[in-house]
Amino acid sequence: MHKLNFLFLGFAVLFQACTSSSSDSMTERKAALADSTSFYSISVEYPIERRDVDNLMHDSVIEKFNTKKEEWKTGGTVHESELKITSEFPDRAKIKYTYDINFEAFSSKKPNVNSYLFTNYEYTGGANGNITVNTFAFSSDKKKIDIQDLLVFENNKDVELTKLLAATALSDTTLFFKDFVYDGLGLSYLKSDGTLDHEKCNCDGFFFGSNFQNFILKDSGIVFYFNKYDIAPGAAGATHVLLTWEQLKPYLNPSFKL
Repeated sequence: MHKLNFLFLGFAVLFQACTSSSSDSMTERKAALADSTSFYSISVEYPIERRDVDNLMHDSVIEKFNTKKEEWKTGGTVHESELKITSEFPDRAKIKYTYDINFEAFSSKKPNVNSYLFTNYEYTGGANGNITVNTFAFSSDKKKIDIQDLLVFENNKDVELTKLLAATALSDTTLFFKDFVYDGLGLSYLKSDGTLDHEKCNCDGFFFGSNFQNFILKDSGIVFYFNKYDIAPGAAGATHVLLTWEQLKPYLNPSFKL
């Protein structure tokens, strides 16, 4: 690995490297940052993408990195709480908090879009850690792509799309189960007439478009990603569902061109 920059920040190390993604043979530069104490270990990385002219990915990752350092700092509330528990239960196995962010890069030719999937892993004790995801997509004209640039949610199409997403997920009977999927996507809160049951969801409203906020574009369609526990049992980890361009055709934004 060819190191372009090497900077020590206390226990933190920042470097940039040239690498080739295993996802879609996409070449990018990568930056990484790490910090570790006897209490925690934090490691994050993000791509150096020329289309990300506003440094959105850098800012997002660095904000999370700094937030965790502040939350878990020596003498902080979390650290002191763990010390107290350890003193009360000296035979308890030692816990080292962990936070990692890794990314995958995807490149689609039609449309010409570079997409990035960030996987965030956090462990603060217990049998397993938690996994969350977030994504970024950039067009060839260096614009960040939001899901509303791709899909239309008006006139109940957000609910129609959610039902399509659920049906596609449930075609995989080894990973997805109806109760998990319907609860996670909000479909369990719909009455027979298609309106929202506010009492059942214990909410003022439910934006079904929120089911489509984490996505990457591929030549075959759009892949939608979900956090651990969102629409599947925890053992499944973070999950994803592909909707093909053919499936999405009735819902595509007219201004979006394949």
